[in-house]
Amino acid sequence: MYARLIMREVEQRDIDPSPLFDGIALGRDELMRGGDIRLADFLHVLRTGDRLLSGEQLGFLLGRKMHVFAMGPVGAGLALAPSLRDGLQLLEGYARLHATYINIVASSTTRGLTVRILYERETGYVERLHTQTAVMLLQQYLESVLGAPINDVRYRFAMPESDDSDEYRAALSGIVEFGAEANEVCIPHRWLDLPSPFYHAELWHQAQISLARSLKEQSETKGTPFTQHVSTLLRTSDTPIPDMADVAFRLHISGRTLNRHLRAENTSFRQLKSRALASHAKLYLRETDHSVEAIAGTLGYRDTANFRRAFRKSVGCSPNEYRISMKIADS
Repeated sequence: MYARLIMREVEQRDIDPSPLFDGIALGRDELMRGGDIRLADFLHVLRTGDRLLSGEQLGFLLGRKMHVFAMGPVGAGLALAPSLRDGLQLLEGYARLHATYINIVASSTTRGLTVRILYERETGYVERLHTQTAVMLLQQYLESVLGAPINDVRYRFAMPESDDSDEYRAALSGIVEFGAEANEVCIPHRWLDLPSPFYHAELWHQAQISLARSLKEQSETKGTPFTQHVSTLLRTSDTPIPDMADVAFRLHISGRTLNRHLRAENTSFRQLKSRALASHAKLYLRETDHSVEAIAGTLGYRDTANFRRAFRKSVGCSPNEYRISMKIADS
């Protein structure tokens, strides 16, 4: 779909589109028939389109004219989700079904949820175009669910401020920052769990079943998709984080089947949950002044002593020692 949009934008400006296909096996008719195309062919179309449409920010241009449905079944599930949090959890958990070279990593923070856009392979300068399109799609998704421009979302870019920085600020409704460690979108807590007006219980259920089936098929051929998906749900959920029954329910499988998939990927739900609890605990210790007892309760521990033992086993020091070390590192 991205490549077809590029061709449409070129032709609407009465520009000869033939350079889009120079030197690649893909032709115009084949592109218009739909379906997947090779990554190398897509990158050629993207680079050439950027050259033919010089003077325009191609990534923002494409992002404005796209909808999340451009992401196929993943986008359909995103559009039908009960809330932004549910949709963004689904996006990370299944993003690799849509584009294998882009990795979406979402993480809960004390302020909300951060969505990072990472690249699994070198794509050269067109990474900038991918990032522009991705953040525009995210902005459209957020604002379609919430019904208005959202001014307190932060769009952070892993590039220095440049001559075209004002174009970024013009395209994006929220706070735009440059020089970040990674390309990311930071969404405040207050928006994450508001009900979506587009939620459809039956279609949402069907979308999850279909994506879970695709995840199972992928697990039979490559990677550790169940580990990645469960880690996503645990990392992006508000505290207390879900138990195995909740996660299995969302994947439309039994707890026993989930455990079997995780064992095949050389891990277990207990290990993944312990890792997620430690990550949440470090976040609270690092970014709040909450007492260790309060943090233990927030994470679902009934006994603070159990929390202290689990934290030491996972991190190698006590919660107080970790907090002191972080303060020293920041000073």
